[in-house]
Amino acid sequence: MAVYRPKYKDPKTGKLVSSKVWWYEFVFAAKRIRESAKTTRKTVAVEAERQRRLDLEKTLAGMPVEKRENRIRSVGDVLKVYQGHYSINHREQSVLFSEGRLAHVKRLLGSALLPDLSEDLIREYIKSRLSEGACGRTINMEVGELSRAIGYKWSILWPRVRKLEERKDAGKALSPEEEKRLLDTVSGNKRWNMLATLVRVALLTGMRSGEITNLTWAQVDFQKQVITVGRAKTASGTGRQIPMNADLLKVLAAHAQWFTEKFGEVEPGHYLFPFGKPAPTDPTRPTTTLKTAWASLRDKAKVDCRLHDLRHTAATKMAEAGVPESTMLSLMGHMSRAMLERYSHIRMAAKRDAVEALGTSQNQPLGSGVPKEVPKETLPAKIQ
Repeated sequence: MAVYRPKYKDPKTGKLVSSKVWWYEFVFAAKRIRESAKTTRKTVAVEAERQRRLDLEKTLAGMPVEKRENRIRSVGDVLKVYQGHYSINHREQSVLFSEGRLAHVKRLLGSALLPDLSEDLIREYIKSRLSEGACGRTINMEVGELSRAIGYKWSILWPRVRKLEERKDAGKALSPEEEKRLLDTVSGNKRWNMLATLVRVALLTGMRSGEITNLTWAQVDFQKQVITVGRAKTASGTGRQIPMNADLLKVLAAHAQWFTEKFGEVEPGHYLFPFGKPAPTDPTRPTTTLKTAWASLRDKAKVDCRLHDLRHTAATKMAEAGVPESTMLSLMGHMSRAMLERYSHIRMAAKRDAVEALGTSQNQPLGSGVPKEVPKETLPAKIQ
């Protein structure tokens, strides 16, 4: 092994001086290797030479070798490469999901070097996100996406960092009263024509908002009364067909009339929900977001829900109506029964109807000592 500090002539004094940075030089496989160790410490330079020799020996033996620059990359460097390649073989929605999950990772950990990305640092990240109000599921997805960017499983990188508990009741189904308030409010504002159609389509089909906003008229068959979903979040959802019931047929027919009056002749490639803000102007492009209009509608209707909860509501109504799981899976475009259960929320009214079936109204006597009717005035107050 040979490490040294090369000498050079000082341009100011003309004297020969030694460099502060150490280099190493050796012969391997009949080739001279002369490289900077990129350090001012001799012990580190010796270790750098040893590691360089080891890498060359592995390469000669046909073993994979990690690039040296990878060992000193920052988290920001890793994310830049990962996101740069991600869009090549992933759907647009997956790309947006990844960008959203990694935005906070980049903000809080972007300057950290990979060797410093310890379990303690990950725990500090989790604490920071919790203090910002992020839920367990969101944080788990962020750390999981970071591990995928690095190229190893969470359990391998940080085996002693446990995932946070996730809520199982994410999302909600609107009550009939909430649904009515929402529809009555959106119908009373002419500026919300597109939003009114979108809300009704979501409630009548259970489609995702992204699937709806990307619908073209070619996907709406009024003769067969069928909507064909385009590219969806999942493979099972892409290309699925949803029959139109009478209400949906009326909604889309009225929307087609509005569209024709605004844009003239309807072409198959035109989007049902055209691009433009505040008013739609370009039917050749889909609207990018309805968040502002949706937030205004929700506040005015005094309904606390997300746009995605309209999908939960549709799934719940089908479940309460006794629609078979296989049919629901086909309509909703889910990949598993577990995911379907996550969307179905049996509401209190349906539960009450179910337990009523167990009572005396179904000719099931409860035996002696139980009154046939209980006067309301004799009922006890709520127990605190």
